[in-house]
Amino acid sequence: MALHPIAKATLQAALISAGSNMLAQGISSYRDETQFELDSQALFQFTTSALVLSPLTFLWLEGLEATFPGSDNATEKENEKPKLNVKNTVAKIVVDQVVGGAWYTVAFIATMGFLRGQDYEVIKGQIQNDFWPILIAGFKLWPLVSILNFTVVPADKRLLVGNLFGLVWGIYLSLMAA
Repeated sequence: MALHPIAKATLQAALISAGSNMLAQGISSYRDETQFELDSQALFQFTTSALVLSPLTFLWLEGLEATFPGSDNATEKENEKPKLNVKNTVAKIVVDQVVGGAWYTVAFIATMGFLRGQDYEVIKGQIQNDFWPILIAGFKLWPLVSILNFTVVPADKRLLVGNLFGLVWGIYLSLMAA
């Protein structure tokens, strides 16, 4: 029995998130010259965050593609590769980076705060303190990922590609959240 695409993408995201958190913990241990000891609570929090946010990200990417189709299907001919709709692709990248990036940053900070048992005021303060540094750091990686995803990667593989780049991003977020 094959998994539904959203379930498959969510499972992939959770596994990659868990891996990135374990790598970040190893990096912290190495950097601090301490013996590695797995922080299972942090691992649980990052994995659970991926389980919560990935279905929303999957739906976000589907919505972007539906709103801004990446190819001009009307101009397709038999045995001809679909023509890239540049205007829609640029719009999709900008909306993904500005709206999607902001939404995901707030959702990540809030989800992690909730999983840590923090109250609303603490989470609100973390959003105010961490939003811009995380978003700006993300602008150094995610526009490239969006360009690749929306020009080369088939729509059904975009979350997987994003999750693979997310391995690096997850290490950064894990180190920042530590």
